[in-house]
Amino acid sequence: MTADAWVWASLGLLLALLGARAWVVETGHATLGRTPVKVKVLTGACGLVVALVVGLVAVNGGARLVYLVLHPEVAQALEDARNQEDATTAPATPAPATPAPATAPVAPPGTPAPAAPPSAATPSAAPPSAAPQSAAPRPAAPASAAPARAVGP
Repeated sequence: MTADAWVWASLGLLLALLGARAWVVETGHATLGRTPVKVKVLTGACGLVVALVVGLVAVNGGARLVYLVLHPEVAQALEDARNQEDATTAPATPAPATPAPATAPVAPPGTPAPAAPPSAATPSAAPPSAAPQSAAPRPAAPASAAPARAVGP
């Protein structure tokens, strides 16, 4: 039986004991100022099982931690799998919005015309019909850097 099964079995035992105690309290005859012995015994048993559940959960987590410290390749594989899952389920970042083309200022009457725009023969000038290039996708984070996780629901 695995450690998880022991935790679930002890939790089931706790629920059964709490149910039995509630039944004894509700069906017992009311006595003024006294708690029946059955209720005291069931309350003590519930306390012991709560301590057992807490201890098993702590031991199960501690055993897992010790195992992962002793087997770092397994821990790294788990972290890589989690990073890969985060990378595939993360929402895509939207492409940056292209700015609207700026309008040329109008010169007051009587001023000389502006210089001619660069010719198409100039290799550095892009044709006016060419769409602006979108930003290149960001490279993936290195495997050793874990993404920040939000705390809470």
